[in-house]
Order: sequence, then structure tokens, then C-alpha cells
Amino acid sequence: MVALIVWIALILLAGGICVAVIFLIRKPMSELLKVNSYLHPARNFYLRSFTLVISLATLGVVVSTGKPCSKQSENFIQCLWWLADNLDSVFISALLTLGGYALLMTVLFAALGRYHDE
Repeated sequence: MVALIVWIALILLAGGICVAVIFLIRKPMSELLKVNSYLHPARNFYLRSFTLVISLATLGVVVSTGKPCSKQSENFIQCLWWLADNLDSVFISALLTLGGYALLMTVLFAALGRYHDE
């Protein structure tokens, strides 16, 4: 029972991290995409794809985790250490996804930089 509670806590924490990153990045990314007239029509696509990619990347790490606690070691501290260890993977996945998306935006603006309207 403890293993199920810890696994659900990992899902909720990963979802919370995901939502926090999306809310922190969404408005500045929207403003950035409004600047260029060639990217303005695709703004909703980039915002939705960012949301989808970061969600799937962080929750994909949770799904790929192993069994939280074995039958012999069902004490709470060991399960808590398991949770902290797997949250590390969630943060790394979110960081790599965010870095990849920032690289994509940089390449897009470098290629379309000469079409700056404002």
C-alpha cells in the first residue's frame, strides 16, 4: 500500500512540475512569438506543442520507473528516498526538453531574424 501511495505522489509531483514549467514559460514564449510576423500565425501551434512535449517527457519518466518499494523494505523513509531519486529524473527530463525547445526557438529566430517587424 505504501508503494502505491509513493508512486501516486511521484505522479502528482511530476504533474506539478510540468504545470509550473508550462505556466512560467507560456506567456514569455507567446510574447516572443508575436514579435515576428512569420511566426505569429503558428504561435498557438508552438505553445500547444511545447505543452504536449514537456508533459509527455516528464510523465514518460514516471511511467518508466520501476517498482517503488519491495515487500521487505516497505518503511516510509526508503520509499521517500526512492521518490527523491526519481524526481531527479523528472527534473532532468524537463530540463532537457526545455533546452531542446529553446534551441528550436533560437534556430527559428536566427533563420527568420531578418523578418523582424517591430
